[in-house]
Amino acid sequence: MLIRIYKKTMFFNSEVYDFNGVIENLRICISSLKFSPGHYSHAIAYAKAISEVGYDVFLLLNENYKKIDEKNGFERIWYSKKNKITEKCDLVIFLNASTINHAVLRKLRTKGAKVIYLYHEPWDNFWVYLKTEGLKQVLRASISHYFSVKILRSSDLIIVPSKYALNIYEKYDKKFNENVINIPLLFEDELTQKVDINNKKYFSYIGHAVKGHAFDKYLEFIKYLYRANVNVKFEIATKTNLNKVISKDKILQSMIADGTLKISHGKPLKNQEINQAFENSFCVWNLYRRSTQSGVLPKAFMFGTPVLAARIGSFPEYIKSGFNGEFVSKIDNFDEIYKKLKKIKDNLCNYSKNARYTFLNTFYYQANIPKLLDIIIKVDKK
Repeated sequence: MLIRIYKKTMFFNSEVYDFNGVIENLRICISSLKFSPGHYSHAIAYAKAISEVGYDVFLLLNENYKKIDEKNGFERIWYSKKNKITEKCDLVIFLNASTINHAVLRKLRTKGAKVIYLYHEPWDNFWVYLKTEGLKQVLRASISHYFSVKILRSSDLIIVPSKYALNIYEKYDKKFNENVINIPLLFEDELTQKVDINNKKYFSYIGHAVKGHAFDKYLEFIKYLYRANVNVKFEIATKTNLNKVISKDKILQSMIADGTLKISHGKPLKNQEINQAFENSFCVWNLYRRSTQSGVLPKAFMFGTPVLAARIGSFPEYIKSGFNGEFVSKIDNFDEIYKKLKKIKDNLCNYSKNARYTFLNTFYYQANIPKLLDIIIKVDKK
């Protein structure tokens, strides 16, 4: 039996948290059974947070993560149909929706494990999905929700990543599990050197190139600036294959040819590549049509990069206009977008410093260890 006292260092602040409790040395599994590159960062952040207070941690990951794995020192078990799980743990934290989460949950339950589910995208209104993302995404969201319900019913605790997500959860999914808590998306700090605003050259789109994230409007906007001979460079970093889009668009081809537009696409990008895109950007596109919370936002802030955002979802919880980003009222008002973009570019030093500050105090895993440790203790004692 161990008494844990954890010292937490905040940005410009230092506090000591004493949980005044006797707790067991637990073995904890961090699980991501659907391959999604963005979730790799969450897995490492949760593993670091839990290991730093003395618990034994291992990762249970879809074997496709081998493509981007960077071996951070944690034990890994690569899940596949051939690899039967024999590992025991006291607690498992499922980090994203998967069609096999519930089956693995049942197996780990028989070995005595408690279960926490990080529910990124609580189910929203059907018509909202249809209007903002189209029929294909409605079908994907519906399937994801079907399998999420299976794990919601069997979990000891649900984590949602924003107050906005909590409101949606309470409206649609609370009937499946009333034990829910809000913790922001957690990341380790991947900034390896001091932010250098002189290297921030691009207004970037990073992430899935989809309708819900208004990728079409981003393309329209950058072509609008290019035709107006505005001196701005752009970058797109996405695993979405854009060959069809580029082959049909002469302006995009010209932008690529003369170095105005840099594109990485068509395959899962390694974390280093994604980080480089954030690091080289002076602003990132968050002008989405629909979002519960964005993993792009905290990654941008991590690298001292402000954002342009729509006032939807959880963005108003984390973005403050004139501080770490700017809101735009309409995604098709290109004059307003350019005005806000220029404001950021002209005052980048302050925006960058404040974006970095927001990351360290909100999304950095060390800022959330006391809350995370507290819920682990409570779930373990159930």
